[in-house]
Amino acid sequence: MSSLILAACAPSAPPPKPVQPAPAPALPAPTVQAPAPAPEQFRQGAQVGLLLPLSGPQAGLGRAMLQAAEMGLFDVAGDNFDLLVRDSAAAGGPDGAVVSVLGEKADIILGPLFGAELKMAAPPATAGRVPMVSFSNDTSAAQPGVYVLGVTPEAQVDRVVGYAASQQLKRFAILLPNSGFGRAVLSAYQEAVVRHGGTVSQITFYDPQDPDITVPARAIGEAYKRDPFDALMIPEGGQRLRGFASMLPAFDLPPGVVRLLGTSLWQDNATLADPALVGGWFPATPPDRWQAFAQRYAGLYGGQPDPRAGIVYDAVTLAVALAQSKPEGDFSAARITDPSGFAGVTGVFRLLPDGKTERGLAVLEVSPGGFSVRDPAPNSFAATIN
Repeated sequence: MSSLILAACAPSAPPPKPVQPAPAPALPAPTVQAPAPAPEQFRQGAQVGLLLPLSGPQAGLGRAMLQAAEMGLFDVAGDNFDLLVRDSAAAGGPDGAVVSVLGEKADIILGPLFGAELKMAAPPATAGRVPMVSFSNDTSAAQPGVYVLGVTPEAQVDRVVGYAASQQLKRFAILLPNSGFGRAVLSAYQEAVVRHGGTVSQITFYDPQDPDITVPARAIGEAYKRDPFDALMIPEGGQRLRGFASMLPAFDLPPGVVRLLGTSLWQDNATLADPALVGGWFPATPPDRWQAFAQRYAGLYGGQPDPRAGIVYDAVTLAVALAQSKPEGDFSAARITDPSGFAGVTGVFRLLPDGKTERGLAVLEVSPGGFSVRDPAPNSFAATIN
């Protein structure tokens, strides 16, 4: 790829200030390494704003994300790379945090974490003509110059539907919550099925607040008897997913009759506890890269990282790569949206001019005792570039 690969390198300097206490000496870095650039390649005084909830009810999550940012800096940055950390939950709000880092001449802003915060933070960033790379997966907030780096429901749905269609599955059904999330998934599902040459034959909603799932389970079973389908998507996780999986056989949908499809919510060890889910497919970031990152994170900080920690790590190392692009750095839209993309612990990704992110995801299968890679994630976007 023509872009810089954002895998971590062995650190050569202590963690930059003013971030929190320095981590312990780093364990071996994730795979896919690139040579560390010479110190003169770093832009003098590159300023990167970082917006995280460091107070209030999400403070614990915010501090964990800050640790992931530290880790990225420790792996690839130098002393002349300044991280301007701001609390997006402070009294001034995320928009006030943006104004603060703009006052310090930030070249790029990373964060905030949530879609609601992003909608508040984006206006002052766009007015200041400073690019923002958020950790949210809310594509409704994406726009030119405001990038949504989170792994979106749209990207997940398209990946698993595309793979299912490649395996000659043609008729698709979906069982989903009647909520904002559910409607976003449905829109993406309908578009993906049509794009990959299939047909949506059944849509069944359920009330996410109702603990009784008998009615929607019966409805999807009766729909199958009237008009059989090849695949059924259940964009749920945890107890609700297991409840549906265990109940479907009672309504003439035994395991193996219909291919079950899911989202990354399935990537939970509890999913493995239900035999009815064995054989199901769902999208995920490349497990080998994530496992290497998670092991290093646990070694440094003593606990398993939240899945969003990989997004934060990749955003920080992306910012470092942009700062290294030229002696003075290159934070232009043309560089940020390089069609060759970038690679990190969440796999290959490229930011698009409209603010959305295209990702290279893997398809995993629920197997007895674990998750297996059914279709590996791509290593580059070369096949789609002229």
